[in-house]
Amino acid sequence: MDDARLIFANRLRAARLAAGLTQEALGVATGIVADVARTRINRYERGVNECDLRTAKKLAEVLGMPLAALYADTDEIAEVIVTFAKLPRAEQRTVVSELKARAKKR
Repeated sequence: MDDARLIFANRLRAARLAAGLTQEALGVATGIVADVARTRINRYERGVNECDLRTAKKLAEVLGMPLAALYADTDEIAEVIVTFAKLPRAEQRTVVSELKARAKKR
């Protein structure tokens, strides 16, 4: 799954299912016209159509996650991004400092 479109497709589907949304509900909440919402989300999730960044950002917002999580190379990185975003800014700074220190030791 090296292709960015497929990474996005799989992450989008997993996030939508975790949020308990149908394809149509996600599309409509993102601002896609109801008549085509299910089809558009389905095509994004199958990697048939590439999602533009503006729409991807709206999808991420509706799903309550940072845009970067939808494009993360691994499940672990995606999980870190989502979890990190939930921390207050001060704690984020602390975590970044700790990670930098750990990375320097390697």
